[in-house]
Amino acid sequence: MTTTNDSLNSSIDIQILQIILTNLVTVPEDVKIQREIDELGVLISVTVNSQDMGIVIGRSGGMANALKTLIKAVGKAHKMNVRVHFLEADGSYRYENTFIASNISVEKETKTQ
Repeated sequence: MTTTNDSLNSSIDIQILQIILTNLVTVPEDVKIQREIDELGVLISVTVNSQDMGIVIGRSGGMANALKTLIKAVGKAHKMNVRVHFLEADGSYRYENTFIASNISVEKETKTQ
């Protein structure tokens, strides 16, 4: 079986995130990752079991920031703009950060869709 670069590039971000998350959480079968392409690039939405959300977010969002940085770096290596959102079971955002390149500040907020 041969794999083209396009199909490899389109799924490498999900594969990496899936491997990390399934080894990180206590209920790996509840890890769900959706990948959508929109006008801003690639949006990856991650849903895990509610008891594992604290593990995935980490203290002060440290784990979530690390995961987002890693996936963003993988995306840049493949010339993709990738964003990662961590969703509650009801679809609302649990943790989202926005990096503003001009003054390199981090904004943390909780949103409901």
